[in-house]
Amino acid sequence: MYTGRLFPVSLAALSGVFPVAAAAHGPSVAPLATVVGAFPAPTTGSGPGTLAQLSLPRGSTQVGHYGTANTSSGNSFYVGYSAITHSIYTPTVAGITYVSNSSSLQVTGSFTSIPGGRIARVVPNSNVLLVLASNAVAGYTLNSHRALFADAVGGNAVVLSPDGRVAFVGGNADSVITAIDVRDGEVLRTYNVPQIGDMVWAHGQIFAADIKTGVMTVLNPATGATVAIPTPEVDPSFSYNDVPAATAGFMQLAVGSHQGTVYAAGFSGHILEFSATRDRYLGEIPVSANTNSAGANQLSGLAILPGGTDAIVTVENLRESVIVNLRSGVIQRVFPSFASNRWILVPTSKQ
Repeated sequence: MYTGRLFPVSLAALSGVFPVAAAAHGPSVAPLATVVGAFPAPTTGSGPGTLAQLSLPRGSTQVGHYGTANTSSGNSFYVGYSAITHSIYTPTVAGITYVSNSSSLQVTGSFTSIPGGRIARVVPNSNVLLVLASNAVAGYTLNSHRALFADAVGGNAVVLSPDGRVAFVGGNADSVITAIDVRDGEVLRTYNVPQIGDMVWAHGQIFAADIKTGVMTVLNPATGATVAIPTPEVDPSFSYNDVPAATAGFMQLAVGSHQGTVYAAGFSGHILEFSATRDRYLGEIPVSANTNSAGANQLSGLAILPGGTDAIVTVENLRESVIVNLRSGVIQRVFPSFASNRWILVPTSKQ
């Protein structure tokens, strides 16, 4: 069990923090929190079949396994968590979703799900699990794992309305965001928002990130109105066929305390910040984890920790994760060989 290391940061390293560089300070006391995710894997093919879980404030890490490593049953992208069953749901490219105990990470069961499904969402206050593949989305009951519906609406991003009635689905290769009823899969509406890499709900709106263009689109799902927010997170040579070679691009989005701020992990090595109340780009926070001053810091997985001042973020090219202060950019702890493309925050009452 690894508890990380403290990461010294010089004043010079803070000089690029936007909009205001804060003075250097020692590591703060981490809040009570647990995050979990699947180890990075390619969009298709085999994967490591490994889950990563970090518990704070102690900083202890835990690794669990699902499926078979180096096969398609070990390839997942975005796990789901149920507070009702205290379980983690890991959908895989092989069309098998594994159910694991959220404390031990031990697999307690599995069921057949849609082929290629790598993303899961548990509908809040409901007995429904959504599994998303590039070309389909399906709903299952949490307890019996009975299939409720399957739609030919896929992608790589899904967000739920706060009341848990509607799921919004989009993808990098799609021209629209599609709203579906989570009870029966009925398509309710489409919105002309293309090329979505990830989405979050904040302040009554959907923030949808275009990984290729660096544009954050804010969608009002009630009216269909949109606001396009350009950012510097752009790689002119970006290619979906070679994402690891990118020097910029949105990855995971996360929402800060009180729904007032949206954050985006960028492949440029920055966490980008947006006002959810004013629909504005606020600036970027550099995350300089690479000890080589000229080395890349390709950020992917991101979760805002309770209290809203710190975040855990994956530095994908280094295959490690760091805890960073969102005001100063100070890296407070480093967790080598511990990473996920997408983190989720698991509610916890004790460590």
